[in-house]
Amino acid sequence: MAAASLEIVLMKQLASYLAVPILVVDQRLDLVFFNESAESILGGRFDETGGIHRGEWNSVFRTVDERGDEIPSDERPLVIAIDRRRPTHQRFGLTGMDGVARAVEGIAFPLETAQAGLVGAVGIFWERNASRAAAPLAAPTPNQVASPRLDVEAILLRRLAARLRMPMLMVEPDGRLVYCNAAAEPLLGGPLSRLGGMPLPEWYDAFQPSDADGSPIEREDHPLNVARTRLQPCHRRFFFRALDGNRRGIEGTAFPLVGQCDRHLGAVGIFWEDAR
Repeated sequence: MAAASLEIVLMKQLASYLAVPILVVDQRLDLVFFNESAESILGGRFDETGGIHRGEWNSVFRTVDERGDEIPSDERPLVIAIDRRRPTHQRFGLTGMDGVARAVEGIAFPLETAQAGLVGAVGIFWERNASRAAAPLAAPTPNQVASPRLDVEAILLRRLAARLRMPMLMVEPDGRLVYCNAAAEPLLGGPLSRLGGMPLPEWYDAFQPSDADGSPIEREDHPLNVARTRLQPCHRRFFFRALDGNRRGIEGTAFPLVGQCDRHLGAVGIFWEDAR
């Protein structure tokens, strides 16, 4: 097997620290890793299955749409991410290696850089109707909140995001918007440095997120806040006012950045322009 790219290595390292289920494939769509958090959904452990080649997926996992019909291989999220080089969100039924059928939701996006091109893809997914918290969290304890210095998870995330063409941003546990990669700047309408670590109320007011009909999205219902306060992933399509004054429609998923020892590090947003 060829040596893994730096992006694959960074993604595997980051996934191994995080509590959200993550699956990584290479550019041939061969499985190269899934983390411990994914085991309960996939029905097995990676050190038991090892790599799975593209042609073997159907014999290991069964995926059906919300009507119960088999999803064609070329319409599955990871295949779309590799073959069409674009992110996608999907709800589907997944029967794992343990034979248990589960209702799953998730996104897949290409691991692609300007230098190396397409090196693989990532699936971030979660079981529907299952969450780590049913209501907003109480104030985290000192052991649960990241220290002022950058934790290893945040360092790995920034190193990876800086290399990717996939727009990403990060908020801290208190909601401050603290990082976005270069790929996010065209959608945001400018560099995040213009916001200077903006607190939650200020960045919310600056971007003015709304539904398609113009109805404002309540602050607590913004995907980044759902991920940050309820510790559960959230996917949504919405509009916002970019820093350049233009109104843009995007689609994206936010997930909680929960590290080792259940340390609450904030939330991550992965988003892209809505093609509809």
